This record gives sequence, structure tokens and C-alpha cells, in this order.
Amino acid sequence: MNHRMPILALAAIAVVGSVFAQNATNTPSSSTPSAPKADEVVARVGDTAIKRHELDLAVNGLLLQLQRQGQIIPPQQRPQLERDVLEELIGRELVLQSAKSNLPSGLDEKVKSQIERTQTMAGGEEALNKSLTEAGISRAEFEQRTRDNIIVSETLRQIAENKVQVTPDEVKAFYESNQARFKQPEMVRASHILVRTAADASDDIKKANKIKIDAARSLILNGEKFADVARKVSDDPGSAPKGGDLGYFPRGAMVPEFDKVAFSLETNTVSEVFTTPFGYHILTVTDKKPEKQLSLDEVKGDIERFLRSRKGGEFIREHVKALREKTKVEVLLPPPPLPVAPEPKP
Repeated sequence: MNHRMPILALAAIAVVGSVFAQNATNTPSSSTPSAPKADEVVARVGDTAIKRHELDLAVNGLLLQLQRQGQIIPPQQRPQLERDVLEELIGRELVLQSAKSNLPSGLDEKVKSQIERTQTMAGGEEALNKSLTEAGISRAEFEQRTRDNIIVSETLRQIAENKVQVTPDEVKAFYESNQARFKQPEMVRASHILVRTAADASDDIKKANKIKIDAARSLILNGEKFADVARKVSDDPGSAPKGGDLGYFPRGAMVPEFDKVAFSLETNTVSEVFTTPFGYHILTVTDKKPEKQLSLDEVKGDIERFLRSRKGGEFIREHVKALREKTKVEVLLPPPPLPVAPEPKP
């Protein structure tokens, strides 16, 4: 099975460095490479060695991404995944080496901005440094990886922009042959107030929380604005600062208990108190959008970006292939074992 990082076809090589950084800010306990293997060379690209340490970090970053998407890679597929990621690291190194004689403009400022964003996501400089240490990455190594990643991603973006063209006829043809993709489902916009209550909470806690949500509902029915009450009462950290607003969502985006109320409630009314696995809720629906077929004018920008991305991947794949043909590349990682054929039934 081929596990490529989910960006463009081969343009994923541009983000291996960001996986490195992301892995540093979200490191599972199993991601620190084992010390005896950390300096093992798994590939050489020209005079540059790719070590086991770097491969492990990239693999664990990808595993983390896949896990967040609900995909679990069984242990027997790990060798093939390592091989796939190593190929991406080789491609990334080829692009990096070719780009160093023509660095992107404004590189230092872009690197500074990216490091600041990563630091903010990590919870500050101290938290980032702690995560880097736990992942076995020095601060200098992290900053160099960030710089290299920006060089690679900017180089690939420039290649794609210079070579990719998408015509209006191509956009129209894609729209007409993919009508089902552009059907917007029924959607509602809702705001809610949550009083978080665990399913195994004591009866006293449940009783107190029920009184709290009932009181919030009474305030709204007696004239207070839903948004103001949500900011004061709701335990949902994502929506409370926005007055409880969840934006638009289709059926199936929320838990079933929430969906049932949201899609049956009239607009600008306040629901009865109801429960979900998260606790007690009340909600109001502020707008509804019926199912409809989106027009070409509504989606042509998205289609053009998609086609540019797809074509860009093809150009990048060819670019990397050409670089590899004129650079000495040695793969030292043992090939993954062949899959075991199932035994024939008697």
C-alpha cells in the first residue's frame, strides 16, 4: 500500500519539513527515535545523508496526521510506509539542493513568520522548546528545517505557477462531468449553549448543571440576547466567545442528538433543554439553507484551484524525476518485505 502525504501528487515533498515542525508541537510519546539508530544513514542524496532520526520524525508526523483522520496503519504496513516517506524525503532534498543557488525572495522574513506561528500554536516559546527537546530536536535544527521547508515549498510553488495553465473550457468541462460534487446539502446555522456534564457524573452534579442550563434558557426567554448568555454560561470553548455561533453545518456533522434538534427547530426560536454525550444544551437556529446545485459561477474558482493543484503535481513529479536522473541517490533502507500470499483453501 502506498502512503503518500496528502497534498499534491508529489508536491508533498514540500511539507515534510512542516511535518517535522508539526511533529515537534504534537509529539506522541512513541515518536522519539531510539538512540542507537538515530544516526543510521538510510539514504544519500549527493553528499547529503538522510538519517534514521529524520525519517522517524517524518513517519511519526504522518502517522499522527492519519490518526487524526481516523486512519490507523497496522504494524505490518510500517515498513512500506517508511519506504514511501523516505522517497518523499529524497525528493525534498533534491529540490532543496537545486534551489539553494536561487533562494526565494523575502526568505528570512518568511522563516521568522513561520517560526512565530509554530511557536504560537505550541503555546509559547517555552512550550515549543520543551516539545522540541522531547522529540530530540535542537532549536537550531528546528529553525534550519523550517528554513529548508520554506525554500522547498516556495520553489515548487513557483514551478507550478510558471508552468500550469487552466482554461475556462477545462473548468467548464470538469464542472459538467462532476455535477454531484457541486451539490450543496441542506444546512443550518445554529448557536448553542453547553453546560458540560460527563455521563458518569454524580446525580448532584447533574442536578446542579440542569438547574444552570434551565436558568440560562429562562434568561433568554425573558429578553436577554442568546449570544450574551452563551458568552457568560457556555462551556464550549470554541463557540462561547462567538456567542455560541457554530456557523453552517450539514446533517451528520454533529452528534445525532444535536442534529435531531437543529434540523427540526424553527428559526429564531429557543429549543428545550436536551442532552448529548457532552452534557446539557439549548440551541437556536439562526438560518437555514435548502439543498441546491451550485452554479458554475459559484464554484469556478474552486475548480480552477483544484485543476491547478492537480496539474502542478504532474509538473513537480517530472521536475523531481529530472533532478534524480542527474544526482547520485543511494537508498540504504532495506526494502519492505513482500506481502505474504494467503494460503489456498483446501
